[in-house]
Amino acid sequence: MDKKEILDKNKKQNRNSLDEREQKIYNTSFGVGAVVVGVLCLVFSVYRLCHHQMFYEFAAIITAYLCTTFLYQYKNIRKTAYLIAGVLTGVAAALTAVLFFMVSA
Repeated sequence: MDKKEILDKNKKQNRNSLDEREQKIYNTSFGVGAVVVGVLCLVFSVYRLCHHQMFYEFAAIITAYLCTTFLYQYKNIRKTAYLIAGVLTGVAAALTAVLFFMVSA
């Protein structure tokens, strides 16, 4: 088998999998999406605050996102700071969710 045949065979086998560049783009897209969600939640929160309304749902969304991000980082990197941040943001997510349901009821 020559080089071209090997490459073609490998390409056919890995047709549905992402190469390294595609994986980086795929992973980065989630970070960019998270920034957009964060900015929108902040804008909506400020709007509600200016109109003397509660904005717990937006805080719950952001803190839940941060919690899962920190805990995933801790799982893979094993730095205690990520665990602490994950637990604290998890508590904040739970509290803001509870406050949302208490105020909405």
